[in-house]
Amino acid sequence: MSNQFQKDLIHQYKITCNKLKKIQRVFFKHFAPNVSEVADEFGSLATSFNNAFQTEYAAMCHMGQAKCEKLIGNDAAEVDALLKAARVFRKAHTEQTKLKIENPSPDHLEGAFRCYTQALSRLQDDSVIKAAIIRELKEINPNVEITSNFSSPSHRIWDLEQSAVGSIMSRDYVAAFEKLTEIYDDVTERRCEDMYLQVMKQVEVSRLLLLCLLQLPPSTRYDGKFIERYSSIGENNQRILSPRANTIVSEDLFFMLQSVVVSCQAKDIDSLVAVRDELVYCHELTESQQILLDELVSKYST
Repeated sequence: MSNQFQKDLIHQYKITCNKLKKIQRVFFKHFAPNVSEVADEFGSLATSFNNAFQTEYAAMCHMGQAKCEKLIGNDAAEVDALLKAARVFRKAHTEQTKLKIENPSPDHLEGAFRCYTQALSRLQDDSVIKAAIIRELKEINPNVEITSNFSSPSHRIWDLEQSAVGSIMSRDYVAAFEKLTEIYDDVTERRCEDMYLQVMKQVEVSRLLLLCLLQLPPSTRYDGKFIERYSSIGENNQRILSPRANTIVSEDLFFMLQSVVVSCQAKDIDSLVAVRDELVYCHELTESQQILLDELVSKYST
């Protein structure tokens, strides 16, 4: 990505910000020229900044978009833009962490925290979305004193996740699989997969590794086509998607997991070790998933 292109994007961002400032100055006269157009400009710029790996500017564009939606009075769109900003700020922080920058900027997490809290202020206390936002917020700051009265799957999912990790650590893999399947069933039955994309990704990966380790036969306890999605090599390979077509497992991760499954089925220990080492460097697996992967290598080495 050329420096000139990035400069042009930043210049366009400043122009769009000035448009928003002009709108805000005259809005009290009930005259709001082209607010929707400015919101769309911010959304388009956010995509461009993301593609140019300028995640901080992408987040600020989403914040500008949220301000426009607030002026219009579109609460749902405002909350959506704020959540996008928060998640992009978190993405920027993660990228800095992966690059092993000694002193990553605290501004990214502070920006995410601010966007989350603004989104929460726009929601009713009994909102399922509010419960999900609180969950994400506590991933940044576990000690934040915010609760929701909504009886959502969020709290039960958290308990099941922690219990599943404990089962993995104690090598009770059947119990871990059953707890993760409970999470999967909870979310899919309520048809709220898009609110728990990260959870569903972790459940997808952990259940797959557990099935490879346990070598359970197809049963009513899980989708019989689950393993087949990863063991069939050919034109039917596809990323795992939520019902609304949001990616849960990335293409790169899908193919690496497929290599794990095929290597286990063929008892090809060299290929399994190779893909295990590759997965270590992709930073997409949790600590408990790395343990399961090491267990797989140990199992098929004997």
